[in-house]
Amino acid sequence: MSTFNVNADLVPLFSGLVTGLKPFADAQQISLRFTAEVQHLYASYNPADVLAEITVFLSRIITFTPQSYAINVAIGICQNSSGRCIISIENTGVDLSRVVEILSTISKGLQITKLDKGTLFHIEIPVSLSSEDIITPEFNGQLTPKKYPFYFSAVSKRLASHFSGKKHLEKTLSRLNLIDGVFIKKVNAVIEANMSDSEFKVDTLANAMALSRSHLYRKMKLFTNMSPQEYLRFFRLERAKKMLQSKAIEVNVSEVCYQTGFASKSHFTRVFQKEFGFNPSELK
Repeated sequence: MSTFNVNADLVPLFSGLVTGLKPFADAQQISLRFTAEVQHLYASYNPADVLAEITVFLSRIITFTPQSYAINVAIGICQNSSGRCIISIENTGVDLSRVVEILSTISKGLQITKLDKGTLFHIEIPVSLSSEDIITPEFNGQLTPKKYPFYFSAVSKRLASHFSGKKHLEKTLSRLNLIDGVFIKKVNAVIEANMSDSEFKVDTLANAMALSRSHLYRKMKLFTNMSPQEYLRFFRLERAKKMLQSKAIEVNVSEVCYQTGFASKSHFTRVFQKEFGFNPSELK
């Protein structure tokens, strides 16, 4: 990682980051807001070090927050250290304090507080505060960046692919309204994040979607004509078939089996043949 630092204002940096991710949040009906305890926070920092982890971290919080809830991002000064600033990210709707896909993105400086149906994340970021630091009353602003962050573009394309690329769902999804379509996108994103976990079952999916098992069953049956268990298996098998057909990656059947969350190769081969009418080994 480069050690090149710049002297600039952190407030518009993170305001721009939140603005760049807002279309991603809007697509999932998540309210994403930015506030600042100070109007300016001039510091010497490495943009790559500051932005990389936070962008991925916030994107995954958006992905796992149930639709129609909110995420608030705030920036301020760490009171007990002049060499650190604090980024606070609070989500409503569900406790995300144990979601590994979120926690694993921050290497250090992360503090977590469980809320009533929500989570508060505090991230301390080391910076070298300059002599030009200006601390003024609270500022709420939005800046429109010239580009969206790379991670937003990548995630957006991947979610769009999951939503529209499944041939078995095209007719069903074409009849859905916006809210229903967002629900399917979020289900796909959660499954994608847990693809290789053989312990990821319907109950875990229901918890991630902040729904009861019965409510999840009714919505999935209505939108896809499949039970959650059938859809989870279908999603994994579609991914497995795509991996076996790919010329860009070299994987054998066993590797594909475990990477798509099947604990047994024999079970994987059996359900694969039932779904597609031929053995997975025939694709290789």
